[in-house]
Amino acid sequence: MSSLRRHGFTLIELLIVIAIIAILIGLLLPAVQKVREAAARMKCSNNLKQIGIAVHAYHDVGGGLPPASIGNMGLTFWAVILPYIEQGSISSQLNMDAAGASDGCTNTSHLDATTSAACTANYNVLKNTAISIYGCPTRRNGPVKNANGLPVSDYAIIISGGERWQFWSNPSDQTQALRVASVPGDMNLYSSSNGVVSGAPYPLQNPNGGWRPRDTFARIRDGLSNTAIIGEKHITQNFLGKCCMNNHGPNGRDGYIYWNRGNGPPAYGEYWVAGAVEQGIARNSLEGEGLAVSAAPALGSWHPGVCNFLFADGSVQAINVNISQAMLNAIGSAIDGNVVTLP
Repeated sequence: MSSLRRHGFTLIELLIVIAIIAILIGLLLPAVQKVREAAARMKCSNNLKQIGIAVHAYHDVGGGLPPASIGNMGLTFWAVILPYIEQGSISSQLNMDAAGASDGCTNTSHLDATTSAACTANYNVLKNTAISIYGCPTRRNGPVKNANGLPVSDYAIIISGGERWQFWSNPSDQTQALRVASVPGDMNLYSSSNGVVSGAPYPLQNPNGGWRPRDTFARIRDGLSNTAIIGEKHITQNFLGKCCMNNHGPNGRDGYIYWNRGNGPPAYGEYWVAGAVEQGIARNSLEGEGLAVSAAPALGSWHPGVCNFLFADGSVQAINVNISQAMLNAIGSAIDGNVVTLP
């Protein structure tokens, strides 16, 4: 009877197998990364759709669009829509007439004690309120917070109209899709020159008491499907999570989103909450580093070649980052008469 002999792999055969496996991994890895990015981009788009649903629900209930800011030193859009993104348990703890930052309130002597206490209480709730749909999964895998542990957002309210302060300060500006809320009894609360309150003391001890939405969908005469209201915010790769230097690069954009004044907690202000279309759209995740935050692109994503935008009709579109500045300005304006057709 003959015996069977078992042969093992030779060293050369093993090296060939290893080389083939390495080549296959090299071929598959880009495909896996593309699939992963496609899923992340879809999730980002879905986040914006949920925000769009919240905007429409708020409009139906409140009779107007959720304001970018509840007046001077008030809460922002990102706090106002909380009840409409299944965060009613958080919003029920807030005093919507007060601000969202404790130090900003306690340093303003014009506020009465009740309002000042409400500001502190708001901050104690909101400083821990990081919302998952406010973050883009291409940028973050963990909590939507910055290095200071404060809630942030990868999305920005679209603003237009020139000077960075105009959105917050000039109620007569007719190009914005979302303006500040009005304050009963004092339509001239905001200075048209620099965004601060004109004169002292404030006209009311509680300057935002009884606020109400100012805008409605009816004012967006360029058409809801032609007007962007939220877009991805440009946060550079090297500054993600870092803040808060006002004039040294766009790192400050990853800041606290429930407060819009400069004497609040670290990271605050209109750059952190909103994005002006006039500042442009970044073509990659590093563009603008080294520039002052006012000079760097305000909008942009980490998705290759596109940036997601929410339009007033609730639709979400991935816009090519090479869009012309004129077209970007047009989709960011509500009634300028320039209606564009996106490819």
